[in-house]
Amino acid sequence: MKALLFGLALLGAPAALLAQPADSVAARPAADTLFVIPAGPVAGSFTPAARVTVLDTIAGWAHITLEGWVPAAAVAERMKAQAPAVAPASGESKSASRQCAATTKKGTRCKRSAEPGSIYCWQHRPK
Repeated sequence: MKALLFGLALLGAPAALLAQPADSVAARPAADTLFVIPAGPVAGSFTPAARVTVLDTIAGWAHITLEGWVPAAAVAERMKAQAPAVAPASGESKSASRQCAATTKKGTRCKRSAEPGSIYCWQHRPK
């Protein structure tokens, strides 16, 4: 047994691995395991087909977001906790773009569409 530990030490095995009995060494998690925080509780897993966006990397960990669909019943409680969506003004659809609210040098109203989340177009938005 001592020869095995000495051999592992020569191979550069981590000290934590050497200090634990062989039967208590935890298996490395699968590459598709999703953690709440690095090396923290397991949140789930994902498949190679999942749409993954890497936001940041640090110390061998990647902070990701996943995009996908789940049955509405699986997230019903979370949907109740969210604030209700603001309904569009009467006669206005969700995708309708508004006209820019700026006045041109000629004194007429700008004919461009306002940018999303603004009342002004790209040219008249406040700098």
